[in-house]
This record gives sequence, C-alpha cells and structure tokens, in this order.
Amino acid sequence: MCWYKAITPTKEKYTTQLRLQVPEQLTSKSQQQLEALAFEALVVRLYALGELSSGEGAKLLGLTRREFLDLLGQYNVSLFDDEIDLKKEADYG
Repeated sequence: MCWYKAITPTKEKYTTQLRLQVPEQLTSKSQQQLEALAFEALVVRLYALGELSSGEGAKLLGLTRREFLDLLGQYNVSLFDDEIDLKKEADYG
C-alpha cells in the first residue's frame, strides 16, 4: 500500500480547511502527496487520542479496517489502548 494513496472526497461535508507551510526540502513531493500524508497522519493521531474509532479512521482514509489497523502499526500506534472508546468501536461494527 502506498502511503500517499489518493483520497477521494466522501459525501460528508468538510467544516475546516487547514493550510500548512512545508519546508523546501519536502517539496519534492507533489501537493497531492503532501496533503494525503498530512490527512493520514491527522486521522491516525485522532484515533490515538480516542477521537475516532478504527472503523471511522478507515472510512475517512478510504481503507478497509484491516488496512487501517496495519497503518496504525506503521505509525507505532497501539491497537490496544485503554483510552480508546470501546463502545464507539463496537457501535461502528
């Protein structure tokens, strides 16, 4: 799986747009690659903070739940965190 997998917009409405200044040494990547990577990192961090379930994170990134769980490992985020809302996980399916 490619870390900069193209993210296609969902039918959900976006309420916040972020703007980042990227150091010149990182601009060898395309804007689309950088945006995808930043969004991916944001979703993983929100999962780690307990703000998203794994199912919600997977949906936002256009991944299967299994792919999202594998991605968490690439970010060294534990799948077993006491802070994660287990009811939210169970409710997602």
